[in-house]
Amino acid sequence: MIMKIKNDIISYQFAERIKSALIIGSKMLTVVETLNEESELEGAKKAMFAFFDGLSTETGIALNATGMQEFILVEEKVTQVKRGIGERDYEEAHANLGRAVSHATTVCDRTMRALMESGLM
Repeated sequence: MIMKIKNDIISYQFAERIKSALIIGSKMLTVVETLNEESELEGAKKAMFAFFDGLSTETGIALNATGMQEFILVEEKVTQVKRGIGERDYEEAHANLGRAVSHATTVCDRTMRALMESGLM
């Protein structure tokens, strides 16, 4: 029971952190969409790729620490976001960011419910 509670707490923390990063990434993408000069755009895309690479690392750590399969789904969507940015398909990138947030929110909801049932929230 205690190990499950610990895992729920850790899962919730990872999911909230990842969800926050996804929302920040969405705001960054909105700025990238406004860039017109090729040199600015290329630099911004490099920064976005670095950001999402870091998020992918965080998602992998979350998966290894918790075993929650939703983190695989988040990672798949982040990969699709990067592909959309590379192809300048920002609409699809935003859609995949939304899907990734949804998967992270699923983890938050599931773990929050379990913590509430345990009387910890």
